[in-house]
Amino acid sequence: MIRFKNTPRIIVILCAVLFVSASMQCPVQAQAIDPPIVIMFDASHSPQHAPDNEAQGLKNVLDRVNESTKYIVRINEDPLNDTILEDVDVLIIAAPDAGSEFETNETKAIVELMNNGSSLMFLGDPMLNQSSTYWINQVFRDMGENYALNRLFDQINMTGVRFSTNTTTESTTYCDALFDLNNALNATQAPSLVAFDSTTWDVEHPIFNDINVIVTMTATLKPVDLASSIAYGYETSFAQYRRGPNSFGNISYPNMTLAEFEENPYSYSAINGTFPPWLSAFKIDSSRVIVSGSTIMFTGRMIDLEDAEQAWYEMYDNTRLFLNMIDWLSEEFIDPPSAITNMLIISSVIFLVGVAYYLLKKRQ
Repeated sequence: MIRFKNTPRIIVILCAVLFVSASMQCPVQAQAIDPPIVIMFDASHSPQHAPDNEAQGLKNVLDRVNESTKYIVRINEDPLNDTILEDVDVLIIAAPDAGSEFETNETKAIVELMNNGSSLMFLGDPMLNQSSTYWINQVFRDMGENYALNRLFDQINMTGVRFSTNTTTESTTYCDALFDLNNALNATQAPSLVAFDSTTWDVEHPIFNDINVIVTMTATLKPVDLASSIAYGYETSFAQYRRGPNSFGNISYPNMTLAEFEENPYSYSAINGTFPPWLSAFKIDSSRVIVSGSTIMFTGRMIDLEDAEQAWYEMYDNTRLFLNMIDWLSEEFIDPPSAITNMLIISSVIFLVGVAYYLLKKRQ
């Protein structure tokens, strides 16, 4: 007769090992999505920041997205249509040139994209002042043409948010820029480089997971639905409009009345103590949308400071914020890994060990 004097002890040890191993953290191949989520960057409307330029454009952050096994990034240089957007999950439109209109067929294709549940990311930029070191570059003098995006929002009947604008003439609309006299990194008359911390955004929103500090130079938004805004300036932040091609109007409308606001619904500055917002996130039916007042904060261009040694995307948590935005826009396209299979295996092993122990005891 076979006797196992230490069998109970062995069983206890085995069970302890199983439970301990089940509770230990280990890497899970959660990003292996097949097929991968398709991120498309629209380069067909003369964007101010090229997606394939590492030193001046958005190549660095797009490469970071593409490094993940759950995403594949495409650069599109053709007019948008249903065929091009057929399998696109997230469409990025960043700082398109005001002279490159979206055609009717393109806006219809974007609407169809939204109807299919895909997401949109719209990125704008502030207008630049002559005091900016970027001003010597002619290309960047066209930054801040966010009314191109406003017109697109009108065309696709997206009414949740607009870039703030002040109309100075009948033919020209300049977009508001966010400034801060107390918290800016640059000491010019137009202190537009601001380091924001978590007191300026909705920390409960997934977009701001693990985001502590970001640096931005941003245009302001005028959300029709205030609930969509999740990031603002500090209490000392204010908005100014571009008075002409070379200067800003020193007017921020700190006491703008609701009646004045109704007369100029796309013009925004602090209304009744509300600080200028620069990032909105919301849903339209099954589609998710992000509108941000800054594209340049994600580029490889050196930050607009004297003797700067870092690019915008390298500043604090700027790149992580971009990745978080992509994750939020694609959140419903990913099925999180389930622990049910692993727990079933562990439970089955424990059950079989118990049965084997019972049978061995019966034979004694």
